[in-house]
Amino acid sequence: MAGRNDRAIADALQALAQAIGNPNKGEAGGAIEYQGLDRFQQNNPPSFSGGYNPDGAQNWIREIEKIFRVMACPEGQKVAFCTYTLVEEAEYWWENTRQCLDAKGQDVTWDVFKRVFLEKYFPEDVRNKKEMEFLELKT
Repeated sequence: MAGRNDRAIADALQALAQAIGNPNKGEAGGAIEYQGLDRFQQNNPPSFSGGYNPDGAQNWIREIEKIFRVMACPEGQKVAFCTYTLVEEAEYWWENTRQCLDAKGQDVTWDVFKRVFLEKYFPEDVRNKKEMEFLELKT
């Protein structure tokens, strides 16, 4: 697994170097969205591997958003940065989901990503159950 992560980091750094070396490439080339990835990585973002883990999914989103706030991360980079931390099953899920969204012509914003991510990893029935448990604890 370390080899795969090393390769992913090397690929991202190469994309970053290309974007810096060719500032006219723009968003159409894709590399521009990874500018600042090193700063994101310095905040030690958690990875998420998928599986049935509603609490883990919710905590992952919370931690990623905390880093985004500290970095004042631009909206256009949030999806690229957060999906960089997906591993194993979650990484494969995102590759497939992204293709489906692209095929539908859906603009993949942070809000769209969160919606499809939570639908998959923190389903509505589990959310409702947790809300009910929370309300019962308050009474």
